[in-house]
Amino acid sequence: MTLRTKTLTAVAALTLSATGFALAQETATPAPTEQAAEQAPVAPAAEAAAPEAVEAPADAAADGTADDAAPESTVAEQQDAAELQPTESADQPAAEEELQDEAAPSADEMAIEESAAEQDAAAGDDAETAVEEESAAAPTEAMEAESHAEEHAEEHAEEEEHGSSHGGGHIEDISYSFEGPFGKFDQFQLQRGLQVYTEVCSACHGMKFVPLRTLHDEGGPALPEDQVRAYAANFDITDPETGEDRPRLPTDHFPTVTGDGMGPDLSLMAKARAGFHGPYGTGINQLFKGIGGPEYIHAILTSYTGEEMEQAGSVFYENTAFSTGYIAMPPPLSDDLVTYEDGTPATVDQMARDVAAFLMWTAEPKMMDRKMVGLVSVLFLIVLSALLYLTNKRIWAPHKGKKQHA
Repeated sequence: MTLRTKTLTAVAALTLSATGFALAQETATPAPTEQAAEQAPVAPAAEAAAPEAVEAPADAAADGTADDAAPESTVAEQQDAAELQPTESADQPAAEEELQDEAAPSADEMAIEESAAEQDAAAGDDAETAVEEESAAAPTEAMEAESHAEEHAEEHAEEEEHGSSHGGGHIEDISYSFEGPFGKFDQFQLQRGLQVYTEVCSACHGMKFVPLRTLHDEGGPALPEDQVRAYAANFDITDPETGEDRPRLPTDHFPTVTGDGMGPDLSLMAKARAGFHGPYGTGINQLFKGIGGPEYIHAILTSYTGEEMEQAGSVFYENTAFSTGYIAMPPPLSDDLVTYEDGTPATVDQMARDVAAFLMWTAEPKMMDRKMVGLVSVLFLIVLSALLYLTNKRIWAPHKGKKQHA
């Protein structure tokens, strides 16, 4: 009985020590599940070995060999305890390594977060610097815009003050001979204008709506017939019947000029442009000054400043009378560019006046006839009104002012 009691006591002590060690590991390590799984099979093995040891001495006592069995069971228990201790000591470094591995990523994460915070701070500083620069540049841009707007307003006010054509510069009111109800064209001025057109303008501008025969008409240049035929022969035309080129006849029209770089047709240009629009765009001054087509042509020809501007491969010339301030047509006139047969000085102003008057005639060649018909019509209406008044007075006078008796 004494040996059996000792054996049970030893088994119980081993079991308690194993259980206590397991509880200590659970509280010390962050992975209790794995350690419990490793320790759990050890306790049952010890418990299973204990009954076998108990049964073995009992049988040995029955057979008379109890003294030999006890030492063997004691040795077995000591070997099991020795195996448990190295296993537990091996598990402890593994747990510590796992804790270190888990702590290492946290340190890396902290380093990443710190670098991200530094980048955000740097970005915030850059943004604040950019905002400060923009706020500092904004007043400068505003001042430049205000100054530009003031300059534009001053230029616009000057244009309105002078009275512009199509938003252009000042248009001078010229006293032409054909103005007024009794005005008529100056024959010699029209001949000079025809010469300027032929020698200067005809290279780029045509007059396809003007018959050559009208150069002989009264009220126009009134050239002799032989001069009209000689003048017409200077221009060629393709005969539609034969398909061959031939000199023009007085019955043909002025040539048509087309192609790249060519200007607009001048047949009706004097009536297609208006030089006077005021005051304030109402056009009332046209009742006293006329539409201003010839004045506009004269201003275009005499308002070049000599300044040039190149844009998109094209050269533009500053012209204060043109709507945009720059025109693609180079200055066509210069002093003494033509020689007048009547000895008139060929200044730029004189040539511009002459060709403007000629273009007014091409736009309205029957102006003199229209004015004559208008004058006769007005005189006829005045006489007719007087006759109607006298007739009405003679017929109804006896019946007016008399009392009707019952």
